[in-house]
Amino acid sequence: MMKKVLLLIIMIHTTAFGVFQVYAQEATKEVVFQEVKVKDGDTMWSVANFYLKDPQAWPEILKYNKIASSDPNVILPGMVLRIPIILVKESLRPATLIYMTNDVKFRKRDNVNWDPARLNMELFNDDGIRTMSNSEANVKFLTGEIIRVDENSFIILRPEKKREEVEIFSGAVRASRARVLSESIVIDPKIQPRSKEADFKTRVKPDKTTLVEVYEGVVDVTAQDKTVTLTKGFGTEIKYMAPPSLPRQLPPLPEFNLGTGKKTDLDENFAKDSLNFNLKTPDTKKGKDDQSKILSAGIKKYHLQIAKDYEFKTIIVNEISEIKDKMNFDFSQMKLVDGKYYYRVSYIDDLDFESRFSQPKVFSIDNTAPVLEVTKPADEEQTPDDFIYVEGKTEPGSYLQVNDRVVQIVENGGFVTAVTARQGRNIIVINVKDKAGNLTRIEKIVYKTTVFSNSKRPKLAGMQRESASNKTVNLAMSLMSIIVILSVLVAIVKR
Repeated sequence: MMKKVLLLIIMIHTTAFGVFQVYAQEATKEVVFQEVKVKDGDTMWSVANFYLKDPQAWPEILKYNKIASSDPNVILPGMVLRIPIILVKESLRPATLIYMTNDVKFRKRDNVNWDPARLNMELFNDDGIRTMSNSEANVKFLTGEIIRVDENSFIILRPEKKREEVEIFSGAVRASRARVLSESIVIDPKIQPRSKEADFKTRVKPDKTTLVEVYEGVVDVTAQDKTVTLTKGFGTEIKYMAPPSLPRQLPPLPEFNLGTGKKTDLDENFAKDSLNFNLKTPDTKKGKDDQSKILSAGIKKYHLQIAKDYEFKTIIVNEISEIKDKMNFDFSQMKLVDGKYYYRVSYIDDLDFESRFSQPKVFSIDNTAPVLEVTKPADEEQTPDDFIYVEGKTEPGSYLQVNDRVVQIVENGGFVTAVTARQGRNIIVINVKDKAGNLTRIEKIVYKTTVFSNSKRPKLAGMQRESASNKTVNLAMSLMSIIVILSVLVAIVKR
């Protein structure tokens, strides 16, 4: 009997704990909202009828909005309501254009004309986005999914689906959870709670061949009733009206090494220090297989991007070029204005499969010579001193030499040193070089003299005349003193 009671208590405790876990999980789920602007004269009931899949669920809106009355027939004067998107009709769920560069166009589903897109505009089911040359766009769905659209792309958005969809006709898109459709092809990322979220790219080439590259997670690719599952680091090629190929390993990440130029900073390199990366080649001595050799040998191009920001939101250079065994970059030849930049590189193989981009690296363009101010000595200065003092100010952190001798620069850029003076003409050469190798040079000429120079002779002659006058005065005073003394002696004798 006691065993049965104990078993019953355990069952009740387990059930209660399970129910608690369910409620806890539900409570911790993030609620995603759609903002709805109420029109003049609208009531809670009219909003619910228009937007909600089930109008009877209008009390749910009260949980997330401060409304003075719970009466569904009270007019809501110009409010903006936050409604959980799970309650909203799929056909009324918008996507938002959150980022765009250069020339991006959009087309409404019931229109044939393409108009200039606007940042933060709403896009609905079957609306189209087109990016032109050197243009990109990011579209965000209400679930948080962000679709990244490359240049020269044309896509149709379908945010109304339970799983958002994107249909691509040309160019390339990068997605995570959205289902991507191409002609007779379905690219479906697997959403698994315990696995990493997918990160994949779909590209449609001019000949209608589709490439799918998976950088993270798991993605199913289906065409002509055949499905291929891709995992991280693999891709597949789907020719027009053909099934997907077997998974193919993507090219490896580029490996970077500094060139022979001096590295001037641990975190930042300057453009005049050429940077290079080596093509990854298999090590046959360590038993690498033949497939590895083929993969490395198949790398034909590199994709270089340069941006002003670490996230590459503002891309300045975006070029694809043929690759050799070793490539050197001298960014100073790219006509970039002075400033800080970031660059990244990917590999492209003979089938146009592309690796992930390397981690962004920072470099600086600095073609401006450092400022150099010399306050001492003055030009054509003359001095009888044995040392010539050199003082001034320049760019902090630069490399300073005075007559080939290194001089320390203090934090504010000031410097002071002394040069041994030789008899006659002395040439003082001050060279300062900044971290980028830009040079500023100033020369000063100083004369050392042991006799007075001609320019000072008038002053010296005056001093000589002044000394002669003093001697005359002193002689007269002495004679007068002698006369006075003799007069006193004569007076004493007469007494």
